Amino acid sequence: MRKPTVFVLTLFSLLLSACEKDPSLNDPGSNATINQWTLKQMQQYYYWNDKIGKTNDHQQAPDLFFKNLLFQEDHYSRILQTLNSDTYGNTLTNTFGFDMVQVQTTDQTIQLVTQVVPFSEGYLMGLQRGDSISHINNERINQGNMQLLLDKSLPLPTMQLKRNDGKLFNLPSSYISQPVLYAAKLISTSPTVGYIFLSQFDFSGAYSLLEVVQHFKSQQVQELVVDLRYNPGGQVAFAAFCALLLADIKENDIFARYQGNRNIKNREDSFAAALQGQPDGYSFSAKDILKQGLHLKRIYMLTGPNTASASEMLMNGLAPYVEVVQVGNKTYGKDMASTTLTTPQEIHGAERAWHLIPMIYKIYNKAGQGNYSNGISPQKVTDEFAFLPLVPIGDSRDPLIREALRTISNKTTGAKGFANATEKMNILTPKYMGSSYQTIPIDVSAQDKTEQ
Repeated sequence: MRKPTVFVLTLFSLLLSACEKDPSLNDPGSNATINQWTLKQMQQYYYWNDKIGKTNDHQQAPDLFFKNLLFQEDHYSRILQTLNSDTYGNTLTNTFGFDMVQVQTTDQTIQLVTQVVPFSEGYLMGLQRGDSISHINNERINQGNMQLLLDKSLPLPTMQLKRNDGKLFNLPSSYISQPVLYAAKLISTSPTVGYIFLSQFDFSGAYSLLEVVQHFKSQQVQELVVDLRYNPGGQVAFAAFCALLLADIKENDIFARYQGNRNIKNREDSFAAALQGQPDGYSFSAKDILKQGLHLKRIYMLTGPNTASASEMLMNGLAPYVEVVQVGNKTYGKDMASTTLTTPQEIHGAERAWHLIPMIYKIYNKAGQGNYSNGISPQKVTDEFAFLPLVPIGDSRDPLIREALRTISNKTTGAKGFANATEKMNILTPKYMGSSYQTIPIDVSAQDKTEQ
């Protein structure tokens, strides 16, 4: 009798186990559930979905699992978790109100402050663009440790800088709202040349920019220099706002074409359509902006290695319509757009939601020009660190501004360029060691799956 009993019990156990759900694969909020959802989204939307990394470890932490899926050449896709500061990034400008680079000359390595956010603590203490910094938190900076010191300092409540003359700056950590428009002025009267410095693309600067443009119109500005050298991007709608306000374009001209994988539709946006993405509280229309605009047929753009994302998109998007004269150095090379995909309640359960930000589109202009992942090269190559000390933003002695004015002068009058007034230094390679620098993603909505 024992043998049949054992057989029946064993069979019953097998049937019972087959009917039970595996809690590790179906429990809302578990790593396995979140990771399975993540893999499905990436297979659908990710630009490089045919190059997704293979991993069978669904029990990994979701951020590690996501990173293992990424194509090795993708340096931009991210994953964040609600209220988990460990998954977010801070920058020197939004945390301590300044930024800096490391420059290698023929005989020394120096650290230079490149920008100080107006009215930040550092600004009020007297920290200035061009200041040379020797120590961070009592540790001397050398050629190999700057990034490490910045990484260690960003999470701290304060950061201490020591200037070469010995002055100390104790900067408190806080959220710093950076103004969009740092400077706007006339930098030449014959011909009349206007200058604006845009730190980022954000609608908080819309009315200030409108006011400046109205002033430029009253002064009959003939040429315009737009300084984007430290602009990491921002709102695509604000880039469209700038284009409509400054350039000789039409509202329904194509601003950008987006190319995705086989699963999602390619799309294109006009300047007017892109403007519709403006945030709540703003209701600009393309027609009204054009009425107030400058309608320039040529714009000078000042760029460098920190010119990225939507600022590159603005330059590329305007190129088929107006003459974009680029002065400075090659840009960062962010020619991708992302989308944000958030775990639904049935996936994250009682846990905090996860937000995937995968790259889903390559960006092109109306003429099909794009593929600038290695940066956009200027027609007029000029190194802002070739002449030191650095001068204030908007100062006509600045090498990039001087080169723009020289080019404008040659185009309009055929006259020789301006003489260099600042001291020249023999720079080997400017090293942009500011690890806190981050591009601001171009965020778009993912389109529906294409018909197969």
